[in-house]
Amino acid sequence: MAQLWHELRGGQALPNRDLMTARRVKDLLPDIAFYERFTGPDGHWRHRVRLEGMRFVRIYGSHTGQVVQDYLAPEHARRFCMGLNTTLAAMAPLRFLARTDSADENFVSAEFCTLPLAGKDGQAAIVLVAAHFNAVAWETYFEEAMDRLKTVQAKSLASAARVSAVKTAI
Repeated sequence: MAQLWHELRGGQALPNRDLMTARRVKDLLPDIAFYERFTGPDGHWRHRVRLEGMRFVRIYGSHTGQVVQDYLAPEHARRFCMGLNTTLAAMAPLRFLARTDSADENFVSAEFCTLPLAGKDGQAAIVLVAAHFNAVAWETYFEEAMDRLKTVQAKSLASAARVSAVKTAI
């Protein structure tokens, strides 16, 4: 998903939402949701669900067209919207791990890739969230994710050391 985001971005700061078509993400449609940030009547940012895939609906319920701050409890809405706002501020794809409780599942561990998109005016206003839900206990899931991260970081450091050694030798 992040690779597609970079390809669609081209030379722009962000890819435009209109470029992220259903045809391009058809295999991921059940696992994605689009959230649009707008300024509410009170002057504060709010977030509307523009589209949500069926796995999102199964885990969280159907909220297309609704404002996040209107259907989530205030403490949950603040935390969730903080992730959306952080993504828009970063102007880059981000990764989040989370534990989610829902009506139908005792626990769901999830990994989210959040991708900022430009609205029609070219400004960062939309977040595409791609999710991978897993019915693994949070503690186990988190430990495994951290182990994967450490492995990737070690490979990156080893690769950087090899490149540095080659350049130093030249």
